[in-house]
Amino acid sequence: MGAYQLKITIKGSKPPIWRRILVPEGITFETLHHMIQASFCWSGQYPYQFEFRSEKIRAASDQIEHTGQYRYDLVTERIDGQISKDSKFTYVSFGAGSLEFVIQTEDYLKECQETAARVIKYKGESIPETCSSLEEYAGLMEVSSDKGMEYDMAAVNLRLEQMADKSEDIIISDIFDCYDKNSILEIAKRHHLDGVSKLKKEELVQKTISYILNEKIMKPYFLCVRDSEMKAFEQVISGSTELNFLEAENMDYLYAGGYVTSGPDRCFLVSKEVIKAYEAFNTEEFQEERSRISRIGDYLCAANSLYAITPPSVILETFNKYEEKKLTSDELLKAYESLRPYRLMVTYIDGNFVDAALSEQKSYTNLLRTQKKVPYYIPAHQEILFMADNSGFLMSGELSRLSQFLVSELNVPDEMIPLILRQVQAEISMGGQLQEVVNDLEAAGILMESSEHMEKLAVIVTDIWNNTRMVQNRGYKPYEMVMRGFDEVSVQRKNIQKIYPNDTCPCGSGKKYKKCCGKKA
Repeated sequence: MGAYQLKITIKGSKPPIWRRILVPEGITFETLHHMIQASFCWSGQYPYQFEFRSEKIRAASDQIEHTGQYRYDLVTERIDGQISKDSKFTYVSFGAGSLEFVIQTEDYLKECQETAARVIKYKGESIPETCSSLEEYAGLMEVSSDKGMEYDMAAVNLRLEQMADKSEDIIISDIFDCYDKNSILEIAKRHHLDGVSKLKKEELVQKTISYILNEKIMKPYFLCVRDSEMKAFEQVISGSTELNFLEAENMDYLYAGGYVTSGPDRCFLVSKEVIKAYEAFNTEEFQEERSRISRIGDYLCAANSLYAITPPSVILETFNKYEEKKLTSDELLKAYESLRPYRLMVTYIDGNFVDAALSEQKSYTNLLRTQKKVPYYIPAHQEILFMADNSGFLMSGELSRLSQFLVSELNVPDEMIPLILRQVQAEISMGGQLQEVVNDLEAAGILMESSEHMEKLAVIVTDIWNNTRMVQNRGYKPYEMVMRGFDEVSVQRKNIQKIYPNDTCPCGSGKKYKKCCGKKA
């Protein structure tokens, strides 16, 4: 069994930042992705793409939409045939900064018998995964004397060995040692652990691990795990660590909490300490309570997407319409208190569940006056489940046509489409008009190249408008309002707080919006 020697350089880095690694032959592109991520102390959970430009071939993760300019290979295919044809190729991981890497195949070692990847040389310290650009990293290096940014090659290679040997028990300190300091601080913040930002990395690792494994912290966090997420977690700790794409998406919440880590080929790993702590409170009563809270959270998520301001009576009416075990007002408020620290994007104010962005603006009373004469749309059970699974997003045929138009006629990169669709839907659901959609597109660097393009966009946006469930209409589509006898559509609300790519995602995952719900469409 041989190995390839690869030099992986961040494009545009001055001085160059690179890692020279040995990777076993016969691995897949998906495995190579995780090895590269581990070698840079990153998580490996974001969409990615390998590109062989001379041959117009890409190997891309499931979340990346395809364009007709390239042939797409499966990421489960082996790397051998392709990298032997083209010794230089590129790789992009669409995380915070979507940094591009240039990969050079330097050598093939025929007699190498190692099954794990290994970093053999490097240049440049650790770049926090939250950095949005090389410029931001350079600024951090100028002002930081923090040794948490130093690159620990031994810890990285230990992590690579663990990825290769799934039979060994995973130790949580080994996982955290491989994270950069900013990633650990994000986990600490997720659990409301304050006063740790100035600790050295070693101290921070110990304190954060001790804190999140405490049952008083861990159990409330796990009470907010959704049913689909718990199913995926149980699958991993039972030994079936390789998940399909949809199952892997369900690991985001527990990953953000520091309780799981990702490996190659959609493989997730859970340390023996986390498993032991989980088993201490994992009773039948706990699972019953957690599942109940999960379902209540689904209804709160759907209601917030449809109305933004929801009285408990509407939640109760909808929940009790579809669920066998009826919900009381007291139980609803108790579930809200459990979910609020980690997942919910609503605040309970003046007897209503109010969208968190609106409550911060203190402008929800203006929307309430706009809505006051409109009845509440009660969604179908399937709509509720879809919105809960997609953090409030409702895909439509009209949005699909917008996606096709942007890709085929304006050459918008595939990876930008999910975020754009969500932004457009959010804009229109709050009453936004064509010009506001155009402004959003221009802010993303997308310009109408001709009057013909503008006309096509106007038709598509009109169709989206007529088929979007609007907050100002309490969930009704405009044509449904007309059918119900509401001739005057509610005036649009001004000064709407949008969710921008680098904002914390409102779904409660703990990640930036563009890394979480912004990438799912």
